[in-house]
Amino acid sequence: MSVEIRFATLTDVPEILRIDTIAEREERRYDYISNAIRGEMGRTVKVLFVEGRMTAFAVIGEFFGHPFLELIATNPSYRRMGIASALISNLEAELVDDRFFVSANESNTVMRDLLVGRGYRITGMVENLDPDDPEIFS
Repeated sequence: MSVEIRFATLTDVPEILRIDTIAEREERRYDYISNAIRGEMGRTVKVLFVEGRMTAFAVIGEFFGHPFLELIATNPSYRRMGIASALISNLEAELVDDRFFVSANESNTVMRDLLVGRGYRITGMVENLDPDDPEIFS
């Protein structure tokens, strides 16, 4: 199985938006992704391809001066195959910082299980970002 991970370009935006299920109901997601690819606020976007097909992407920003995984998504057809974990491994391998922050909604048990499996620990929680669904930081 061939796997490629690279930085996203603006030509990747339509495919990224097809992977991002929230983009279907939030138009502002196009601007968020496009601006992140352009490097707005120091963000970067990485995409992962399996056999030439884009299957996942990640948006990396900054949180208190340290790298922060703002968003990661996998094509539903490729979930539970280690794709997100492979992308996180790539991000971690390129870190020059001693910390890497990630967050997930309390209801997002798939992401929370992935993080626990990778050795991440809960470091805090913020309520009221999403109604009745606290954001848990690791």
